Amino acid sequence: MALSQTGATYRNRAYILAQGRFGQLIADALDDIASQAQATQRQGNFSKAGTPSPPSAPTAVQGAVANRVFTASIIHPNSPKGTQWVLQYSLNDPQFGDTNTITETLMHPVWQKYLPNGTVFIRAAAKFQASEQSAWVYLGSSASPQGLS
Repeated sequence: MALSQTGATYRNRAYILAQGRFGQLIADALDDIASQAQATQRQGNFSKAGTPSPPSAPTAVQGAVANRVFTASIIHPNSPKGTQWVLQYSLNDPQFGDTNTITETLMHPVWQKYLPNGTVFIRAAAKFQASEQSAWVYLGSSASPQGLS
């Protein structure tokens, strides 16, 4: 069996294959192991160093409010499998520096919450379970966050 996963390889493969029938059997076994390791690395979003790089940042955050139910939709086209989203919202603080900033990790890019009062500012980032997060994307912009009330 040849290597089945793109990028799967190991050192001395050509030398092992050149050793005749026994070398072919060993190469087949190592090809299978290398292919499985590569598939696990790709599907788990792992790097060779172990910690994956974060996914790309979302492109935008859209927001709406109706009867004090706030909805944020995180726009992230072609987000990789396994992407999670970190959403922060703050009541009355567009700089997200106060103690009222709340962080939630989402498994899907839509958030809803009933909040009884105040103006809500929202920002979001993307991450994998084991990675750091991407850059923040704001409802509005980082220079001029848009509040919902």
